Amino acid sequence: MNTSVNIGASRRHRLQQALLIYGTTDHNVYPPRQPFVTTHTVIQDTAGFRLSAGKLLTIDGLMALMRQLEQKVPREVLPERVLVRTADTIVWWMPASRQTLFFSDRGGDPALQALNGKQYPQPTLVFKASGKHLWVRALKVNQRPSADSHLFAAPYWNTYDNGVVCTGSMEIPRDKSVAQIDEWEQSFFRSEFTHAAGVERHVRFPGGLVAMWQTLKERRTFPARYLAPTKQTLRQFVEDDDVSYRNRP
Repeated sequence: MNTSVNIGASRRHRLQQALLIYGTTDHNVYPPRQPFVTTHTVIQDTAGFRLSAGKLLTIDGLMALMRQLEQKVPREVLPERVLVRTADTIVWWMPASRQTLFFSDRGGDPALQALNGKQYPQPTLVFKASGKHLWVRALKVNQRPSADSHLFAAPYWNTYDNGVVCTGSMEIPRDKSVAQIDEWEQSFFRSEFTHAAGVERHVRFPGGLVAMWQTLKERRTFPARYLAPTKQTLRQFVEDDDVSYRNRP
Protein backbone atom coordinates (compact mmCIF):
# COMPACT_ATOMS: atom_id res chain seq x y z
CA MET A 1 0.00 0.00 0.00
CA ASN A 2 1.32 3.45 -0.94
CA THR A 3 0.21 6.71 0.61
CA SER A 4 1.21 10.35 0.20
CA VAL A 5 1.23 12.79 3.12
CA ASN A 6 2.52 16.37 3.13
CA ILE A 7 4.39 16.84 6.43
CA GLY A 8 6.51 19.81 5.37
CA ALA A 9 9.75 17.87 5.03
CA SER A 10 11.28 15.09 2.95
CA ARG A 11 11.95 12.03 5.13
CA ARG A 12 11.66 8.26 4.85
CA HIS A 13 8.91 6.70 6.93
CA ARG A 14 7.98 3.08 7.58
CA LEU A 15 4.60 1.70 8.56
CA GLN A 16 5.03 0.53 12.16
CA GLN A 17 1.68 0.35 13.93
CA ALA A 18 -2.01 0.13 13.15
CA LEU A 19 -4.99 1.06 15.30
CA LEU A 20 -8.27 -0.84 15.00
CA ILE A 21 -11.43 0.73 16.40
CA TYR A 22 -14.21 -1.61 17.54
CA GLY A 23 -17.82 -0.63 18.16
CA THR A 24 -20.91 -2.64 19.05
CA THR A 25 -23.52 -3.41 16.41
CA ASP A 26 -26.05 -4.67 18.97
CA HIS A 27 -27.79 -1.80 20.72
CA ASN A 28 -29.90 -4.15 22.87
CA VAL A 29 -27.00 -5.46 24.93
CA TYR A 30 -27.06 -4.51 28.61
CA PRO A 31 -24.91 -3.12 29.98
CA PRO A 32 -23.99 -1.40 26.71
CA ARG A 33 -20.50 -2.14 25.40
CA GLN A 34 -18.29 0.88 24.85
CA PRO A 35 -16.08 1.20 21.75
CA PHE A 36 -12.46 0.19 22.25
CA VAL A 37 -9.20 0.40 20.31
CA THR A 38 -6.48 -2.19 19.81
CA THR A 39 -2.94 -1.48 18.66
CA HIS A 40 -1.06 -3.85 16.36
CA THR A 41 2.59 -3.97 15.31
CA VAL A 42 2.94 -4.08 11.51
CA ILE A 43 5.13 -7.00 10.43
CA GLN A 44 6.74 -7.03 7.00
CA ASP A 45 8.14 -10.26 5.58
CA THR A 46 8.38 -12.02 2.24
CA ALA A 47 4.59 -12.42 2.17
CA GLY A 48 4.06 -8.69 2.54
CA PHE A 49 2.52 -6.81 5.44
CA ARG A 50 0.55 -8.37 8.29
CA LEU A 51 -0.61 -7.33 11.73
CA SER A 52 0.55 -8.84 15.00
CA ALA A 53 -1.88 -9.83 17.72
CA GLY A 54 -3.62 -6.77 19.12
CA LYS A 55 -3.20 -5.14 22.48
CA LEU A 56 -5.89 -3.01 24.09
CA LEU A 57 -5.03 0.69 23.84
CA THR A 58 -5.23 2.18 27.31
CA ILE A 59 -5.85 5.82 28.24
CA ASP A 60 -2.17 6.20 29.15
CA GLY A 61 -1.17 4.73 25.80
CA LEU A 62 -3.56 7.05 23.98
CA MET A 63 -2.16 10.09 25.80
CA ALA A 64 1.39 9.04 24.92
CA LEU A 65 0.38 8.71 21.26
CA MET A 66 -1.23 12.14 21.31
CA ARG A 67 1.95 13.67 22.71
CA GLN A 68 3.94 12.10 19.86
CA LEU A 69 1.52 13.49 17.27
CA GLU A 70 1.27 16.96 18.80
CA GLN A 71 2.51 19.73 16.54
CA LYS A 72 5.31 21.63 18.22
CA VAL A 73 5.02 25.38 18.75
CA PRO A 74 8.14 27.19 17.50
CA ARG A 75 10.24 28.90 20.14
CA GLU A 76 9.49 32.59 19.83
CA VAL A 77 9.83 35.67 21.97
CA LEU A 78 6.23 36.80 22.39
CA PRO A 79 5.54 40.51 22.00
CA GLU A 80 3.24 42.27 24.45
CA ARG A 81 0.42 42.29 21.90
CA VAL A 82 0.14 38.48 21.81
CA LEU A 83 -2.58 37.15 24.13
CA VAL A 84 -2.63 33.42 23.26
CA ARG A 85 -0.28 31.19 21.30
CA THR A 86 -0.88 27.49 20.58
CA ALA A 87 0.24 25.15 17.82
CA ASP A 88 -2.56 26.29 15.49
CA THR A 89 -3.96 29.53 16.93
CA ILE A 90 -2.73 33.05 17.63
CA VAL A 91 -4.79 35.67 19.47
CA TRP A 92 -3.55 39.24 19.75
CA TRP A 93 -4.75 42.79 20.32
CA MET A 94 -4.18 45.78 18.07
CA PRO A 95 -4.04 49.25 19.66
CA ALA A 96 -6.33 51.99 18.36
CA SER A 97 -5.01 53.37 15.09
CA ARG A 98 -5.87 55.13 11.86
CA GLN A 99 -6.31 52.94 8.79
CA THR A 100 -7.27 53.34 5.15
CA LEU A 101 -10.53 51.53 4.41
CA PHE A 102 -11.60 50.18 1.03
CA PHE A 103 -15.26 49.76 0.16
CA SER A 104 -16.58 47.99 -2.91
CA ASP A 105 -18.15 50.58 -5.21
CA ARG A 106 -18.94 48.23 -8.07
CA GLY A 107 -22.62 49.02 -7.57
CA GLY A 108 -21.97 52.69 -8.27
CA ASP A 109 -23.11 53.80 -4.83
CA PRO A 110 -21.92 57.45 -4.50
CA ALA A 111 -21.80 57.16 -0.68
CA LEU A 112 -19.36 54.24 -0.85
CA GLN A 113 -17.33 55.93 -3.58
CA ALA A 114 -16.89 58.93 -1.32
CA LEU A 115 -15.73 56.71 1.56
CA ASN A 116 -13.41 54.47 -0.44
CA GLY A 117 -9.67 54.82 0.12
CA LYS A 118 -9.90 57.36 2.95
CA GLN A 119 -8.29 57.15 6.38
CA TYR A 120 -10.46 56.63 9.47
CA PRO A 121 -9.81 56.17 13.19
CA GLN A 122 -10.11 52.56 14.36
CA PRO A 123 -11.01 51.17 17.78
CA THR A 124 -8.78 48.81 19.72
CA LEU A 125 -9.19 45.36 18.16
CA VAL A 126 -8.70 41.72 19.10
CA PHE A 127 -7.86 39.26 16.32
CA LYS A 128 -7.75 35.47 16.33
CA ALA A 129 -6.14 33.52 13.48
CA SER A 130 -6.37 29.75 13.14
CA GLY A 131 -5.60 27.97 9.88
CA LYS A 132 -7.21 30.02 7.11
CA HIS A 133 -9.81 31.53 9.45
CA LEU A 134 -9.82 34.96 11.05
CA TRP A 135 -12.00 36.40 13.81
CA VAL A 136 -12.15 40.02 15.01
CA ARG A 137 -13.72 41.86 17.94
CA ALA A 138 -13.37 45.38 19.36
CA LEU A 139 -12.49 46.78 22.79
CA LYS A 140 -13.68 49.98 24.43
CA VAL A 141 -10.40 50.64 26.24
CA ASN A 142 -7.09 51.09 24.43
CA GLN A 143 -5.06 48.67 26.53
CA ARG A 144 -4.17 45.00 26.77
CA PRO A 145 -7.34 43.08 27.72
CA SER A 146 -7.69 40.49 30.46
CA ALA A 147 -9.47 37.14 30.21
CA ASP A 148 -12.69 38.66 31.57
CA SER A 149 -12.68 41.78 29.37
CA HIS A 150 -15.98 42.23 27.56
CA LEU A 151 -15.76 42.38 23.78
CA PHE A 152 -17.70 44.46 21.27
CA ALA A 153 -18.66 43.86 17.67
CA ALA A 154 -16.00 44.91 15.19
CA PRO A 155 -17.42 47.87 13.20
CA TYR A 156 -16.84 46.40 9.74
CA TRP A 157 -18.66 44.77 6.90
CA ASN A 158 -17.61 41.21 5.96
CA THR A 159 -17.84 40.17 9.63
CA TYR A 160 -20.52 38.02 11.22
CA ASP A 161 -22.15 38.04 14.65
CA ASN A 162 -19.81 35.30 15.85
CA GLY A 163 -16.78 37.41 14.91
CA VAL A 164 -15.78 35.35 11.87
CA VAL A 165 -14.40 37.37 8.96
CA CYS A 166 -15.48 36.57 5.41
CA THR A 167 -11.95 36.77 4.03
CA GLY A 168 -13.01 37.34 0.40
CA SER A 169 -10.15 39.16 -1.34
CA MET A 170 -7.81 38.85 1.65
CA GLU A 171 -4.34 37.39 1.13
CA ILE A 172 -4.06 34.74 3.83
CA PRO A 173 -0.57 34.57 5.39
CA ARG A 174 0.92 31.11 4.94
CA ASP A 175 3.04 31.21 8.07
CA LYS A 176 1.17 31.09 11.38
CA SER A 177 4.08 32.42 13.42
CA VAL A 178 3.83 35.41 15.72
CA ALA A 179 5.89 37.39 13.19
CA GLN A 180 2.89 37.28 10.83
CA ILE A 181 0.38 39.18 12.96
CA ASP A 182 1.25 42.45 11.21
CA GLU A 183 0.63 40.74 7.88
CA TRP A 184 -2.78 39.51 9.07
CA GLU A 185 -3.73 43.06 10.05
CA GLN A 186 -2.50 44.57 6.79
CA SER A 187 -4.33 41.94 4.77
CA PHE A 188 -7.55 42.63 6.69
CA PHE A 189 -7.46 46.38 6.09
CA ARG A 190 -6.25 46.15 2.49
CA SER A 191 -9.16 43.95 1.46
CA GLU A 192 -12.47 45.34 0.23
CA PHE A 193 -15.42 45.61 2.58
CA THR A 194 -18.20 44.41 0.32
CA HIS A 195 -21.30 43.36 2.28
CA ALA A 196 -23.02 43.65 5.64
CA ALA A 197 -22.95 39.85 6.13
CA GLY A 198 -26.56 39.90 7.32
CA VAL A 199 -25.66 41.58 10.62
CA GLU A 200 -28.46 43.81 11.84
CA ARG A 201 -26.35 46.02 14.07
CA HIS A 202 -22.63 46.52 13.56
CA VAL A 203 -22.52 49.73 15.60
CA ARG A 204 -24.57 51.91 17.94
CA PHE A 205 -24.92 54.82 15.54
CA PRO A 206 -28.07 56.33 14.01
CA GLY A 207 -28.13 55.38 10.34
CA GLY A 208 -25.76 52.44 10.72
CA LEU A 209 -22.21 51.68 9.65
CA VAL A 210 -21.94 53.75 6.45
CA ALA A 211 -23.38 56.83 8.17
CA MET A 212 -20.88 56.38 11.01
CA TRP A 213 -17.84 56.25 8.72
CA GLN A 214 -19.08 59.37 6.93
CA THR A 215 -18.80 61.31 10.20
CA LEU A 216 -15.37 59.91 11.15
CA LYS A 217 -13.23 61.07 8.21
CA GLU A 218 -12.00 64.12 10.11
CA ARG A 219 -11.80 62.50 13.54
CA ARG A 220 -8.52 61.42 15.17
CA THR A 221 -9.94 58.79 17.52
CA PHE A 222 -12.79 56.30 17.31
CA PRO A 223 -15.64 57.11 19.76
CA ALA A 224 -16.00 54.01 21.95
CA ARG A 225 -19.67 54.82 22.55
CA TYR A 226 -20.40 53.76 18.96
CA LEU A 227 -19.38 50.13 19.61
CA ALA A 228 -22.16 47.55 19.84
CA PRO A 229 -21.76 45.15 22.79
CA THR A 230 -21.62 41.37 22.51
CA LYS A 231 -22.19 38.77 25.24
CA GLN A 232 -18.64 37.50 24.83
CA THR A 233 -15.57 37.87 27.02
CA LEU A 234 -12.02 37.45 25.79
CA ARG A 235 -11.88 33.99 27.38
CA GLN A 236 -15.02 32.93 25.50
CA PHE A 237 -13.67 34.43 22.28
CA VAL A 238 -10.47 32.41 22.62
CA GLU A 239 -12.36 29.17 23.32
CA ASP A 240 -14.95 29.59 20.54
CA ASP A 241 -14.00 27.55 17.45
CA ASP A 242 -17.11 28.40 15.39
CA VAL A 243 -15.97 29.16 11.83
CA SER A 244 -19.44 29.25 10.25
CA TYR A 245 -20.80 32.32 8.54
CA ARG A 246 -23.78 32.67 10.86
CA ASN A 247 -25.67 35.33 12.77
CA ARG A 248 -27.95 35.39 15.77
CA PRO A 249 -31.45 34.01 15.05
